[in-house]
Amino acid sequence: MSVIHTPRGTEVNVRLALFPILIGLALVMLFIRLWYFQVVKGPELADAAQVTAETAIERNAPRGAIMDRRGVLLAGVHSENVLLATKAIVEKNPKVLDQAAAMLKIDRKDLEKALKRMAWRPFVPVPIYRNLPIDVATRIAEMGENLPGLTVESQSVRTYPDSASFAHVLGYVGVPGEKDVERLKSMGRKDQPNFVGRSGVERYYDGQLLGTPGKDSLELDAKRRPLRQFIGEAPIPGDQLILSIDADLQKYAIAAMGNRRGGLVAIDPSTGEILAAVSTPGYDTRIFIEGGSQSDFDALYKNEARPLFNRAFSGALAPASTFKIITSLAAAREGKFDPNRYVFCDGGYHIGRQTIKCLSHHGSLSFQSAFTHSCNTYFCDMAMRVGPEAIRKAANECGLGVKPELDALGVSRGLFPTEETIRKAHGRGWYPGDTANSGIGQGDVTATPLQMAGLVATVANDGIRYKPRLLHAFRKGGPAGEAVYLKPEIAARVDAPPGFWSMMRSAMVNVIQSGTARTAQIQGYTWGGKTGSAEKLGQEKTNSWFVGIAPIQNSTIAIAIVVEDAGHGGDVAAPIAASVVAHYLRRSESALSTASSKRATSAARP
Repeated sequence: MSVIHTPRGTEVNVRLALFPILIGLALVMLFIRLWYFQVVKGPELADAAQVTAETAIERNAPRGAIMDRRGVLLAGVHSENVLLATKAIVEKNPKVLDQAAAMLKIDRKDLEKALKRMAWRPFVPVPIYRNLPIDVATRIAEMGENLPGLTVESQSVRTYPDSASFAHVLGYVGVPGEKDVERLKSMGRKDQPNFVGRSGVERYYDGQLLGTPGKDSLELDAKRRPLRQFIGEAPIPGDQLILSIDADLQKYAIAAMGNRRGGLVAIDPSTGEILAAVSTPGYDTRIFIEGGSQSDFDALYKNEARPLFNRAFSGALAPASTFKIITSLAAAREGKFDPNRYVFCDGGYHIGRQTIKCLSHHGSLSFQSAFTHSCNTYFCDMAMRVGPEAIRKAANECGLGVKPELDALGVSRGLFPTEETIRKAHGRGWYPGDTANSGIGQGDVTATPLQMAGLVATVANDGIRYKPRLLHAFRKGGPAGEAVYLKPEIAARVDAPPGFWSMMRSAMVNVIQSGTARTAQIQGYTWGGKTGSAEKLGQEKTNSWFVGIAPIQNSTIAIAIVVEDAGHGGDVAAPIAASVVAHYLRRSESALSTASSKRATSAARP
């Protein structure tokens, strides 16, 4: 008999009932999990999803201030509204530049140019317009997202209390271009400043003035757009520079030069520090800082008087009779200087068929008379007896024909000609006339006011020539730092026979008291100088030169000045130099008198 088993129907029904319950529970848990991520954690996760990169950005340090030797501010910083643009965003929304230009009432191209200069920073806001008017700054800030890529920020920017008087010395700052970036990299700097030095002291000492930037973190989204910024390291201000320039003397010298074309340099003989460096006509750096129209720039660049050219440091011209100091030195060192030797002047020095003219028919005269009255015949004769090599060596040791080691850019070395330079310039060899002309500072000999001021400073120092410089001291990290004063550096010790330097100073005194520079006399002071009148081919008037040291004992100022196409040195350059030197000496004397009076008053108090 077969056994028939009954199916387990009850167990099957239970399994079928449990399956949908488990599926339902799983769906409920998945829903709760999704709700948690989307609702509770949603905003946080959305932000996190947006941030795909983080970059470090530099926060520019305040640029170091520049002072004169007496504490007068020459270049400082102040807060200013600046229009910033993010190139990558603006390029996708080009109309924003039209709107900004319309509000500023300027040409759109001006903003485009500024933006192109900063093409190497496409994702970081960069300055494209300075000194934003407050009403325009407010409107741009209020428009916000309606001007994508544009923002307004208050930044510390450079300011110049007198942007004209010190233009050639200080230079100016501007938005950096690609060449500036490479220059900063070569200096070992990796930061990307908004403003860099363009010329002058601002350019030469850019590294110190820039300071050390701070570092912030910037979060970027998937499209490299900034999301939020986090403050990090604070910036360290740039060094405060204290220049050797005397602001009062600089301004006085500019006024004394007036509208004439020329250069003037005044030096402290005991240190080589430059007290004044004037080049006229000058220019106002505001045209580069604040911007100007194309016609403004054309007028500046096409000006025949070349106001951008620094005649004080770069204007190398024939020094004429002021060079006779060098010829005398060369003769003394070669043993061919005899102050009692007489030479007859009949109005010129004759070499074959060539005659080098003299200012007058002096007759028979010795060194003192020849130097006092600037006789070309006498010094042509001296040059021929000494020879060009000895003159060239003396000139080089005194800083002529060699590039000065000055903390400035574009400094000229001048020239003392060689047979090679003569052949290159004139297509011939060295003639005897070249030797005679060189001895009186004519022909191909050239020098700058800076070099000639250094020459007479060397006479004042008994042959010690100091390196010229503009920096007097600096304070690390700004005005709160301790002042570090630079020590004078000797560039050369120029050997000469005993008594030569004192004899030369005596001869320079005679030039002012009874010679070609009688117009340079200063009541109450004894000082020495030498005039020069450099002839120019095709020009009726000569370049007017004067060099001098004052007082003659323990000199505190050495000066050199050239006025172009002005006439004789004694007529034009000498009285201008006398006015500048008199102002400096009398002001210094007044300051000493005031200080002595204060000390006496203080000592008299109980």
